[in-house]
Amino acid sequence: MSQLYEAHNDIVSLLPVKIYRHNLEGNYIYSPLHFHRSIELTVTLTGNIRFNSGSNNFDFKESDWLLINSCELHSCRYIAPSDSFTGISILFSLPFIEKWLGKDLFFYNPGDTALTEKVKNLSLDIFNMDPLSDTYNFLLMSKIYEILALFSVGCIKKDVSYSIPSRQEIHLATSYADYIEKHYQEDISLTDVAEHFQYTSSYFSRHFKETLGVNFLSYLSIVRVGHAAEQLSNGQENLTKCAFDNGFPNIKSFINTFKKLYGCTPGGFLASLKN
Repeated sequence: MSQLYEAHNDIVSLLPVKIYRHNLEGNYIYSPLHFHRSIELTVTLTGNIRFNSGSNNFDFKESDWLLINSCELHSCRYIAPSDSFTGISILFSLPFIEKWLGKDLFFYNPGDTALTEKVKNLSLDIFNMDPLSDTYNFLLMSKIYEILALFSVGCIKKDVSYSIPSRQEIHLATSYADYIEKHYQEDISLTDVAEHFQYTSSYFSRHFKETLGVNFLSYLSIVRVGHAAEQLSNGQENLTKCAFDNGFPNIKSFINTFKKLYGCTPGGFLASLKN
């Protein structure tokens, strides 16, 4: 698992949540593309971080926060190698959310200033708690339910029903993601992968987007660019070699895709690393 999630992790027996405290710098600010059944709240307390959800990027600074819905693809990384990031991620189990707030809900950040202040203050309180304290579980429980109360009144999009994938669909989505992870360096196409899973191209294309939230080519591009950026961060300076190492057919495709997803060219990314 990536460095971003190797922070102190509290799994409270009386409360179905996981708490991740982050205090990271530079290229340690990184989590690869992934999804989970839990609802995730991540809050930036200090510093900067870039989130990716599907093919959309969000650059976050202090007090910015994000709600990730169940099984929604997401990743995060530093914006510049000099960045630092202090923050907290709280993962609420799906049954816990469904018990208290309801089923098939779509969560979002409405951009309300007063709500943002409350979310940050509660997150900061949790971040600063001492897990060894005798009162830790009780205090954490009270803060978690306060956050749920905020979700209930301000973070549920009305008239939108969010369909949670079944366990079978999640199993298939994981299989698709694992296959691409193993073969992204090769010249693979939607037809190739569809044949591997014994589907027609049209069915596989539709089902892939339904289960992973993005189309096949977008997902493949995200995986390839993520590995390319990691390779550049680890000292690779030959852009052509980096492109071919990560499955891009030519340097032009590499540059265009990298710029679309990262907001800069691979050359610009390399320059920021050196600076």
